[in-house]
Amino acid sequence: MKPWERVVFGLAALAVLAAIGVKLHELDMPVARFVRSFDIDALNLVGDLLAIPGKGVVVTGTFILIGFLGWWRQRHQLAPMTFSMAGLGHWASDWWRQRNRLTDIGAHGLLAQVSIAAATQLLKHFIGRPRPLDSGLDSFPSGHAANAFGAATVLAWFFPAVRTPLYLVAGLVAVSRVLRGSHFPTDVWAGAVLGVVIGSMVVVGLKRWPDDALPGLLRTGMPVAVATFSILWIVLRPAPARSYEVISLGVGVALVLAGGLVRGLSWTYLEGEDKGPLRAVGRLLLIVGVAVGCAPWWAAVLLGAVLVPQWVAGFRQAYAPATVPVRVLAEVPVWGREALAVGAALVVLAALQSVKGLLPLR
Repeated sequence: MKPWERVVFGLAALAVLAAIGVKLHELDMPVARFVRSFDIDALNLVGDLLAIPGKGVVVTGTFILIGFLGWWRQRHQLAPMTFSMAGLGHWASDWWRQRNRLTDIGAHGLLAQVSIAAATQLLKHFIGRPRPLDSGLDSFPSGHAANAFGAATVLAWFFPAVRTPLYLVAGLVAVSRVLRGSHFPTDVWAGAVLGVVIGSMVVVGLKRWPDDALPGLLRTGMPVAVATFSILWIVLRPAPARSYEVISLGVGVALVLAGGLVRGLSWTYLEGEDKGPLRAVGRLLLIVGVAVGCAPWWAAVLLGAVLVPQWVAGFRQAYAPATVPVRVLAEVPVWGREALAVGAALVVLAALQSVKGLLPLR
């Protein structure tokens, strides 16, 4: 991804996040009224337990412990500390140059949590939004969500293989704050965005951002965020008018079928050729078709917008050498594989249709 594309796609991602926040605001009061309608001790207990990984004391203490373990392992490599300004400065500089992985994680995480705490407290008391159920004027943004997503962002940089479970835990923390009546949905959304932004800034500031980190975030993180919000909207909003639903479903199915056709046409068995653009367009049609078939039009537009970086990356692979041998490709039934892809997309579309308006909040 070229530098100017990173800027353009990054600004577009911020615009999409802002648009989600605006639409999510429509769910604030309905969700608050829904939470007020029940008070189940077992559910409250589960919410309290899920919120533990987002407590500032817990997250900060964990990073301090990790950093301390790293220092303990490297303490024999450091020169004795002399208690003077020059001696302390030399010792700190020596320690930072020789820091190990655990120390690095602890330092990054601690700096991120301190920054998040300062930013959230400043915004909380400057905005002064009332909480849904609890007393206080410090609802926006959610500190628990910011802490959890900030920690997940830092840890995901060091352990990319477990990025999904880390963000899943952070998401559960955010959901628990809404179910406990401590925050509105937009509070936890703003906290999540704030945590990811500050966590990323800390990584960029203290460590060289890898060349594929931002493109990877734009290609995977943004589509996941938009898709998650779209599913939430589908479940919590009343079903639209029947006429609109039939039209959107028909258009969505047509796009899915067209996507399977285009993906099938993308394969060629000419020596060393792989029609990347057609495959990227076909994949885009499959995903957007599912969104059009069950989500409102603006959600489908947002999803299509955040998939543009993936489409651009696929378009640039036009006629690139195939990544697998041509003989292996020839043995695979192309249309059978694309039929399975279309079938899977239609199953997802049917599943989302079945949960449309499952918990209609008004």
